[in-house]
Amino acid sequence: MINVSFEQIQSLIEIQDLFEPVKQSFIDYNSSRLIGIPIHLLHFPNNSDAHIKTAAIDGYPYFSIKVATMFPNNLKQNKSPNNGSIFLFDANTGELKAILDDKGTLTDLRTAAAGGIITNVVASQQSNAISVIGTGIQAYHQVLALSKLRAITSLVIYGRNKNNAILLKNKLEKKLQNISITIANSVEEAVKTTTIILTTTSSKTPLIKGEWLQKGQHITAVGADDTFKKELDIDCFKKADMVFVDSLDLNSKYGEYSKALKSLPQLKNKTIEFGKAFSDNTYSGDSNKITIAKLVGLGTQDLAAATLVMNKLA
Repeated sequence: MINVSFEQIQSLIEIQDLFEPVKQSFIDYNSSRLIGIPIHLLHFPNNSDAHIKTAAIDGYPYFSIKVATMFPNNLKQNKSPNNGSIFLFDANTGELKAILDDKGTLTDLRTAAAGGIITNVVASQQSNAISVIGTGIQAYHQVLALSKLRAITSLVIYGRNKNNAILLKNKLEKKLQNISITIANSVEEAVKTTTIILTTTSSKTPLIKGEWLQKGQHITAVGADDTFKKELDIDCFKKADMVFVDSLDLNSKYGEYSKALKSLPQLKNKTIEFGKAFSDNTYSGDSNKITIAKLVGLGTQDLAAATLVMNKLA
């Protein structure tokens, strides 16, 4: 059994390394190779939580258990709010083979990779004006991931804390060239002035209203991944022409899609799982449609990311 340090993982993996493994993990999720991906959530005071995600796919050398924690009050002690580890077990013997002390970074990167690849497939190829709602690490990674897949001409940032929005703007300007980055004064302004909207918050009340959406717009929502969080109101799903989800089963239990589905049972009729979209290769951006991609996060993504680390170490 080996221990893989945070520093090793940082030196081995970049977002673009995960595009193909994560894409394949969605295809595997939709196949007969899937053995299981149970999820368990723990909620603590002060908006803290722990997500425990497992994954097993026939043909993979490992199966995984990932524990990812988010404790916002850590910031008051100059500690990272995000932590976690991935445990890899031999798929043939059940022996513990590796502990990846990634401190949540693989979760951040694989989420960004997932958001980037589905956004690039679904959003109109003419869409280059992006907005990001949220100013944390996932906002940063989502923008970077998408920038590696398509040219971004302009970016609008909205955050409740304007200082954090300025910090994110400065950070992204060091990474992205020839792009106009501005800060919006409201969520509505950010939504109405762009064609691709990325939401990366832990909000418990909807931030985006369906009445703001216009034909040709696409939303990728990655923040609402449990039973309490919501970023999009029900009218967003009602107005959307197509909705893409990483897992229909899990989105029916977690996030704002689950709430929308209770009010709109017919929502399933225009919902497609990422794995089908990727394997069919029949979905491309349409400037006459409103589309939504909704992610709650799959253990298969963690398994793909951790397996890639092991392959790079070999």
